[in-house]
Amino acid sequence: MARVLESFPALPSQARHPWDEWLDGQVWRMEQGGDFRAKARTFVANTRAQAKKRAGTIRTRFLVEDGREVVVLQFRRAA
Repeated sequence: MARVLESFPALPSQARHPWDEWLDGQVWRMEQGGDFRAKARTFVANTRAQAKKRAGTIRTRFLVEDGREVVVLQFRRAA
């Protein structure tokens, strides 16, 4: 039977990655195939979006090690 709710329900988190951990301000090395599956540039775009949600920016560096794409990143809180 239909009923009125107190508020609109929130969606459960569907985060594939531990963003709160990775965006803690430390320098992180992420390896494609282990830490992320997407192309490195797609992963960085997603990381930038997550940083923006947390009122910050991301500093990144792309590397290739043993044929794998590696992303080094660091979150910086906006001033």
